[in-house]
Amino acid sequence: MKTMHMEKDGLLIRSFEAEDLPRMMKWLTDVRVLEWYEGRDVCLTMETLSAQYLTPIPEGFRVILEYEGVPIGYGQAYRLMGDMFREYDYPDSGRIVYAMDQFIGEVAYWNRGIGTAFLKVMAAYLKENCGAEILLLDPHQDNPRAITAYEKAGFRIIRSLPAHELFEGNMVDCFLMEKQL
Repeated sequence: MKTMHMEKDGLLIRSFEAEDLPRMMKWLTDVRVLEWYEGRDVCLTMETLSAQYLTPIPEGFRVILEYEGVPIGYGQAYRLMGDMFREYDYPDSGRIVYAMDQFIGEVAYWNRGIGTAFLKVMAAYLKENCGAEILLLDPHQDNPRAITAYEKAGFRIIRSLPAHELFEGNMVDCFLMEKQL
């Protein structure tokens, strides 16, 4: 995929680069972030972080979110293909469906509406540049802050995904959230 660079309303969404790895290490060693992303039992090294975040995503991409010039978060988007539809318990109707994962790693920027704005910009980008027709998210059911932000961005809960994701040694329940683009 081509380099990502999109600016709107004080947000800059740009392609993830190797130079972002130290920042990701900082974020992914903060227990407040890990409570909701990756898990507090994750033990990362620069080597494992590099392997995970520098490997290309088939039919997808990774980004860094900057707010007013400050890198504050991470996101990744990928097109659902093949078995991924079954993983999300979502019908393969022939439409172009993308899924996203994201977090704000700078805790001082939580609860300011930035995550909602980020999702709106990403949805527009995926529609305009990737032909996406539907965007999916799968937040943990016990993460009301994220769910509220996603609803404000136009997503709606369409079903429960029981025991959907391995998190801190347990299979946790998630919601499948959808936005028609």
